[in-house]
Amino acid sequence: MSSTVPCAAPAFSDQRRSRSHQWLLLLELCCETKELSQLHSTLVKLSLIRNPHFSARLSLSLSTIDLSYARQLFDQNPDPNAFAYNILIKAYSKTHRPIEALTLFSHMLDEDSPKPNKMTFPFVLKSCSVETGRQVHAALFKYGLETDVYVNNALISMYMKAGSCFRNAMKVFDRMPQRDVVTWNTVIAGLASLGLVKEARDMFDAMPERNVASWNCLIDGYFKQGLIELARELFDRAPVKDVITWNTMVNGYASLDRMEEGRDLFDRMPMGLKDLTSFNLVIDGYSRNEGFEKVLEIFHEMRGLEICPDRFTLVSVLSACSNLSALEQGKWVHLYVKRLNIKLDAVLTTALIDMYAKCGNMERALDVFVHTEKKDISVWNSVISNLGLHGYGKEALEFFFQLLETDVCPDEITFLSILTACRHSGLVEEGRMYFDLMSRKYDITPKAKHYGCMVDILCRAGLLDEAKALIEAHSGEEFSVATWGALLDAASRLGNVEMGEYAAKPLLELDPKDTRCYVALSNLYSRGKEWDESAEVRKQMRRRGMEKLPGCSSIEVNGVVHEFQVGSAFNTLDEIV
Repeated sequence: MSSTVPCAAPAFSDQRRSRSHQWLLLLELCCETKELSQLHSTLVKLSLIRNPHFSARLSLSLSTIDLSYARQLFDQNPDPNAFAYNILIKAYSKTHRPIEALTLFSHMLDEDSPKPNKMTFPFVLKSCSVETGRQVHAALFKYGLETDVYVNNALISMYMKAGSCFRNAMKVFDRMPQRDVVTWNTVIAGLASLGLVKEARDMFDAMPERNVASWNCLIDGYFKQGLIELARELFDRAPVKDVITWNTMVNGYASLDRMEEGRDLFDRMPMGLKDLTSFNLVIDGYSRNEGFEKVLEIFHEMRGLEICPDRFTLVSVLSACSNLSALEQGKWVHLYVKRLNIKLDAVLTTALIDMYAKCGNMERALDVFVHTEKKDISVWNSVISNLGLHGYGKEALEFFFQLLETDVCPDEITFLSILTACRHSGLVEEGRMYFDLMSRKYDITPKAKHYGCMVDILCRAGLLDEAKALIEAHSGEEFSVATWGALLDAASRLGNVEMGEYAAKPLLELDPKDTRCYVALSNLYSRGKEWDESAEVRKQMRRRGMEKLPGCSSIEVNGVVHEFQVGSAFNTLDEIV
């Protein structure tokens, strides 16, 4: 009998270990709150939740998916260990609620709580201001962590991010008995971000050992200071270039509006390294530089490589389609969103509405709006604005009334959209009413754009004296070129030379090279038969080397966008148009 006991115990122990391993594996594989909640219930029923390994693993999984649930689990734990604290402190340090991380840390300082360790302090330092950070720094000595490399790296990062405290960071660096490559990289990145690129380069040159991140930090620092040649020299020298190295270069060129060089590097980038970020950087660069045809070109290349776009990509591509009136390509993006069952958030919904509207298909734009479940103010503003721009002023007002029946409050953009709708539809009385309503009922102070829009409404109705009175009553506002241009256009249309001169003076102060202003003023003088004044304006244009620029347009044919200038005899698509 006695010989059977030793044999049975290991088998039972192995069985338990196997089951424990299975539960831990399940916890690791679960990636949704619902699944983890079901596992939590099972662990409670089996009394396994008392096992610190299981509770810790569950907390770890929940902390990245459902932080409030993870906190609830933590609060139910009568005796959480340091690992349990660290999980939550780390999670809170990555949110907009870092105060929660500091609160948990303060609990750890109590007598009967588990003591903070070297894994605690880096995330606490990430969560605090420099004033609190100094207190945390002092606490390191109490726990014997003042020489720990991992903790000191976090200290350096905290002081560097504070900007004015970079000397404190250097003191920490100088006093460290041991440093690793992360220590050096943190100092280099910090100095470079503060514009101290010479000091950053000195540190780089003094490094006993570099990794690819060392090169990337300094390259990025050079670009942020506009030192393109130094960034390129370092890039060419780099012994190893990872995807971040290439992306840093592409982003650097794009941020400085040097897309030709950025595109050249992007094209030379090894195919296996190009990732979603690489494509998004080029797409964003072209979008900011109004290279909308290139945006679509890069997007097609991306699709050919079967790289899945994210929301940023889709919004940028839809924006390009809007600017090019490329309806068919915009429809393809919308179909792609539906096919992949991508949830429409406010940004993507607004981009779709804008695309359809700017491509002239308000029916589809309204369809997107109607089928959007959660409509925030940006979605409402988009549909109201686009209706107004297309001359559907009455319809825009109807949607505004619908908005007022919801829990969503109109903002200054809403009223700008309403005023724009009134402007395009000649709704003068309505414009006056809503201009008054925004401040009287909604406590929204009109800005220069609102005044400008109201001025334009009055100008289009020929009410120049009222428009002038509105401008003079708010002389403290910085009225835009568009506002003064509206007054000048109206004066020119009505032959009011005095009002035209009144508008032209500030207009030319804002933009001395505005060709349209000179042309409008010259034509106004001609209409009033003031030939000498008209000729003088034309002479000023010639002296300044100014000429009236030809118009430009684009058209989408078979999914390809073609651009041409008015009056050009060299466009093969002229006959089609």
